[in-house]
Amino acid sequence: MKDNIDSKSIGNRKFVIELRFDHKVTLSDKKGAIIENIKALGIFVPLHWEIGVANATIWDGEKKENARNIVIIELNRLCYISSKIDSVDCFYSNFSKIYDCVENELGDFNIRRIGCRIQGTYKTKSADFDTIIEKIKKGFPSQFYLQDFPATDLLFQLNYKNGMYNVGPVKEDKDAFIEQNFAESYRIKHVGIAIDTDNYLTNEKEPINDKSLIKDTYILSLSVEKQLFENLKEL
Repeated sequence: MKDNIDSKSIGNRKFVIELRFDHKVTLSDKKGAIIENIKALGIFVPLHWEIGVANATIWDGEKKENARNIVIIELNRLCYISSKIDSVDCFYSNFSKIYDCVENELGDFNIRRIGCRIQGTYKTKSADFDTIIEKIKKGFPSQFYLQDFPATDLLFQLNYKNGMYNVGPVKEDKDAFIEQNFAESYRIKHVGIAIDTDNYLTNEKEPINDKSLIKDTYILSLSVEKQLFENLKEL
């Protein structure tokens, strides 16, 4: 896979891959081995962890709230979250290694849902928040807006088969999207556009246990992110 967006255009970025599967009760006995195996990968430096009766969480850094990489393992869920995206290939390689560590201990999964979410902020041609809003408004029919209520912010959501996306402008100071999704210790404040896309695949019609389908869902999310960025970067 090739990096889909030039890093110079990216302010903040977070990738999530989440699998839902039939319960794996053996997790109760395998948590320690899974943590040790993931520790050996060297992805989490330093590595911290916490375990419950039937769950385990692993993260890097001293404080969980500032972590750049997090793995959550539950009886019916595996989730990998990263806000340190060195490259799109590196992220998926890390996920694949984590997946193998978990599968080697718990056995094959009967996957019910594959989900991939990408949240990011991106730099645009204009560095003025009000200008970006006005340019976005021009992309919609005039009757879409009530002139008696001048827009001070915008959020557009579209749902489609097996996915959705949100887009809207971000401001440099006290932007809710940036503050909610990126820790203060590493967030980058800038004016631009926010993209939040969530794509998924379920086993309602046919089995989705083939690992290649996880990568397909990931690639779909990257393509949605790329298309939206290309359409919005000239704002």
